[in-house]
Amino acid sequence: MRMMRWCITVFFSVSMALSGAQEPPRDSVFRHEVSFVNENDAYLFRKHDAYYTNGIFLFFRYAKEKQDRKLLRQFELGQMIYTPLIRKTQTTADIDRPYCGFLYGRYQQTAFSKRKEGLFQYSITLGTVGEASLGENVQDSYHALFGYGKFTGWQYQVQNAIGIDLGISYAQTLWEDSAWIKLVPLVQASLGMNYTNASAGMYVCFGAMEKNRNSALWNASVQASPEQKRKKNEWFLFWYPELTVQGYNATLQGGLFAKGQGAVLADPRRVLFQHTAGLCYASSRITLKAGIVFEAREAVQQKNTQQYGSLMLAYRMK
Repeated sequence: MRMMRWCITVFFSVSMALSGAQEPPRDSVFRHEVSFVNENDAYLFRKHDAYYTNGIFLFFRYAKEKQDRKLLRQFELGQMIYTPLIRKTQTTADIDRPYCGFLYGRYQQTAFSKRKEGLFQYSITLGTVGEASLGENVQDSYHALFGYGKFTGWQYQVQNAIGIDLGISYAQTLWEDSAWIKLVPLVQASLGMNYTNASAGMYVCFGAMEKNRNSALWNASVQASPEQKRKKNEWFLFWYPELTVQGYNATLQGGLFAKGQGAVLADPRRVLFQHTAGLCYASSRITLKAGIVFEAREAVQQKNTQQYGSLMLAYRMK
């Protein structure tokens, strides 16, 4: 609970400081953006720490214009940490979801078209699971800092393996009413050594929103050139139900070509359902986003479903 209170206090303190800064003219162009995202089950005000227990992500993105298309280029560095349900692991029978960290770097590019508010996205990810991901080190550090108990089974974690993944996504506005209600289906696929899967879902949004090419829904508030916007600020609620078919998941199954020795692994559930509900605010310089994710059991052996919260803060500059 102390970690949750500290993170939320810092998040809103920084947010208020940024939002309190003098607003620039509405025709100002901010081409670059930095953002920070933290995901943790502690944000749900529950004394529960299991499965996907923490995620930290740093982003740098900028906008370009090419042949009347807006391009959004993004560099990302992230770490995700997974643990089983039982904190005090005594035998391998206590591990219903493998201990695993995933550390990665990613390049992503999104192209926005004016036709039907469509967007196409591709990415390339280089990541590692195992001790090299620093999952145990990071978890032990912040658990000690905030007085959390230690997970005692990291000796059974997924072994070191490095992999590369290619990803693609496509979305297009299905229906929109006066910029206050929007339905946007999204399909995604990943092929690689860490993750091979495909998913489909749909964003259902209510509130004051920009077109997709300028919306914080897609982290697209940066611009390469002046462009007339529909709203002074974005304020909207969103719900995103998603169905995923899992082919391979290295955080459950270990490296595709190198399993190592001594790790407790698990089989992925082939069909996975999750839904996300949240709210977003974006002004000319900042974006604040908060969400709650509800996810079905990721592994066959996993005893419970999982839920976690997400906080995002982004800041734009020229």
